[in-house]
This record gives sequence, structure tokens and C-alpha cells, in this order.
Amino acid sequence: MNKTTRVVYILEKLSTQESVCVKELSSFLGCSKKTIQNDFKDVLKPYFGDRLNKVDDCYFLLKREQFYDLFQHNHKTSKQFLKFLSIVDSDLYNKFKEEHRELIKALKLDSSAVYQIENSPYEHLKSESLEILEELELAITNRTYVTIAHQKPNEKEYIFKECQVLRILYLEDNWYIAVNTLQNYHTQNPNSCFRLMRINFITSVKESRVEPKTFHSDNVEKLKAENSLHHLQTPFSKIHNTPYRVIVKVSAYASVYFKAKKYLKSQRVVKHFDDGSIWVEFTITDDMEVMPLIQQWIPHLKVIEPLRIEEKIFEKMRVFMKGD
Repeated sequence: MNKTTRVVYILEKLSTQESVCVKELSSFLGCSKKTIQNDFKDVLKPYFGDRLNKVDDCYFLLKREQFYDLFQHNHKTSKQFLKFLSIVDSDLYNKFKEEHRELIKALKLDSSAVYQIENSPYEHLKSESLEILEELELAITNRTYVTIAHQKPNEKEYIFKECQVLRILYLEDNWYIAVNTLQNYHTQNPNSCFRLMRINFITSVKESRVEPKTFHSDNVEKLKAENSLHHLQTPFSKIHNTPYRVIVKVSAYASVYFKAKKYLKSQRVVKHFDDGSIWVEFTITDDMEVMPLIQQWIPHLKVIEPLRIEEKIFEKMRVFMKGD
């Protein structure tokens, strides 16, 4: 079967079925799975763009009618969605408003803003980074080994080969990926293949040219990292370290805020005092997970244990005051 006939057949299936799978297409059309995958990659994906999506070995089309039905017949859901969008990404919301003025008017969302968010909850990703984000999503979904080029501002570029991209993470207002790498540039933990990378600092993502090009869902290194990801609380978390506890005394003034909000997900109150102060425990894997928080709340937080954290903070303050 020639390429044109093959692609037409795939298009027919995409338009009439919920999804089409590479294995079934390969068997029915009498060609290799790689040939079918190339049809999707080289012919169909450039045409359909974001409307063509993949889950495991199967492809499906997002049909425009589904979006039209949502906005035309489910006004409550539509309004909630657009209100949420206005909060988390005002730039995108304003662009949407300009392009769909009649819809905004019909939903009665054309009045002055109700919410005012001075600090955007999300880090702004450059257009190049948004493209890289899509490549990273595919690498995670397809479990593809990739080579990642990463360059922090004013530093040299590092190349990480044969990376397993594990998760896309949002930590402390910034976008990261969690990866296992062959090349390890850790100075403190030379035996660890796990690291976090800021997506805005990734300059390129390329599929591996070396076999095997993909890894299994039960890959040992992948499972080891994923099982430890629950320890991840901040960009300073070190999942290869043994977790330990930190106890701080929180003044009566600040205790109200620490009872109402968890500043780290491991945070828990372990002791109450008559004067209104409390002891708070954090379980961490690196001192830097908790040091910025303590510094932010000086003088309302005091380290009970381990005392080295308080000593580190005093030293930082001494250097700052000295102006070195």
C-alpha cells in the first residue's frame, strides 16, 4: 500500500473513531509500526498541530465541535474556566477576550476585573520554552531517551545525554523538569543521576540516536527516582539524601499564619505553648529547603534543632552586614 492510500485510510479512522492505535494500523495495513509512526510524525502532525494528540501507542483528534459545545451549552463551566484563566494567566485571558468578544459578552464577563493578581502565579515561559515543553511532554509520555542542552544565565552550556524525563514540576513559582541523566555534574553528589532543570534554561531537546531509544515503565532508575519524588518540596530538595527533621519555634504572632498555611508540605505542629507560640516540624533532605523560610520570618522563628541551621543563617547575615 502506498503512502497516500495509507494516510487517507488513517484520516478516515481518525475522523470516525475515538482513537487509532499504531499496532492495529500496522497489522491491518501490512507495514511496520515505524512506517505508521512516520506517517503521523511527518504528514499528520504538521497538518493538525496541537489537535493531534498521543497517549501511549494511540492517536486521537481534539475536535473543534467539543469546544464549541462546551462554551455554547455549558455556560457555568465556561465561566468558571475563564475566571480561572483570568487569575493564573491574565495575558492569555486578555488575548482570548480580544479574539472572542461576543462570547465574553454573552457570558457577562466583559465588566471590569473582579480579581487583581499583582504577582503572576506562573513563571512566564518564552515561546522557545513552550515548544521545548511540548517536546518534554512527549518524552515523558513515550518514555523516550533525550539529549538536553541546559544553560543558566552567564554560565557555560551543559549537555546531558540519554536523559529520562520523569515529571514536569512547578516549584516556588518556576517550571522545572525532574530527570535522570547519564552525565552528572553534581559536585556534592557525584553518584546521583537525578537532577532538576529549569525549563526556561533548556536550549534544546533532541531524541536519542542511540539504541535503545526508549525505556520501559519498570526501568529501575526511573522507579527509584519516582518513588522518591514525594520528598520533593522545593528546588533545593535532594531526594537521594536521607530525610531528617527540623524543629523551629514560631512566635505567637506568626503561629496564626503557620496554623493556616503549610509553607512546606511536610510541615506539622508538634507542640503548643501557653503564650500562643508553637513548635513546628519540617521533614527535609537539605538545609536550604527551610533556610529561606526561616530568614523570611526573622525574628518570629527560632531554630530548636539542628542548631547548625541557625549558625548558617547567622553566618549569612554576618557576611551580608559586612558587605563582602
